[in-house]
Amino acid sequence: MYYFIVNGASRAGKGRKAWRRLETELKRQGVPYRAWLTKYQGHAGELAKKLTARHKGEVISLVVVGGDGTANEAVNGIRDFNMVRFGYIPIGSGNDLGRGLGLPGDPLAALKLILTSKELYAMDVGKVSWGRKLEKSAYFNISSGIGMDAMVCRCVNAAGMKVFLNKLHLGRLSYFAQTLLTLAELPEVRASVQFGDGGRQRVHGLMCMAVMNQKYEGGGLPMAPLASDHDGKLSICYIHGMKKLKALCALVALVKGKHVRFSGIGLKECSSCELWLQEPMAGHTDGEDLGDLVRLKYECLPGALQVMK
Repeated sequence: MYYFIVNGASRAGKGRKAWRRLETELKRQGVPYRAWLTKYQGHAGELAKKLTARHKGEVISLVVVGGDGTANEAVNGIRDFNMVRFGYIPIGSGNDLGRGLGLPGDPLAALKLILTSKELYAMDVGKVSWGRKLEKSAYFNISSGIGMDAMVCRCVNAAGMKVFLNKLHLGRLSYFAQTLLTLAELPEVRASVQFGDGGRQRVHGLMCMAVMNQKYEGGGLPMAPLASDHDGKLSICYIHGMKKLKALCALVALVKGKHVRFSGIGLKECSSCELWLQEPMAGHTDGEDLGDLVRLKYECLPGALQVMK
């Protein structure tokens, strides 16, 4: 039995059309399944939580049909990663998780991979904790971060720009346009970073820090070109101490993954790190807003999610 959580609103409503194609194929092959369509933000997480609680002690095959945000919600709702075989059919606008996992863009081809999967892919999952005592936490499949990339996600979602440009097949443009606007007003903050290997660094003029599980975020931007989702480490990219014109040049180079050559771009691989900020900065997990934060801890959970691919 396969359990599907479907976001029909993904990619300006194209998710529902994709699901009709998928459901037709499931019926044609006689595949046993049950499906739920999400009705509001956060619903995918609620469905995953109820489903895994109902089948406690039983391994289930859970398939998410939607974008990166839907996958993030579902993973955060899973009660026990060890009891879930996870499948993902990417039909969002960014599709960074699908890109990182090497999944096909065609929904039927992605479904075929899931149905014929014999070996599970053990994917690392990131965990971020925040608050004065790190009392709050969430998982991420792609990336988590603070500063510019988080602010861009917040503004794009609030302005509705992404929905409009998705209808024109220009969804990625929304991230680039908002990045230019955000950079102009972005504050620079002093911070302290404690890496899991014992190294500690004071950072002046921090503009953003992206903690990556996958190579790409923001609709295909290779923020961490050498990142791997099965090495037990997080790849951290942070921009600091740059004049804004130089930062703009670095962001343009980011499209081709050439930003790593710029001074002021810090790169670090580690299993965990902790961050203290002098002033609050916007935070996100897989593009989902966490609010304004001053203390965070990032951890890698090696091979936590068993993916059908």
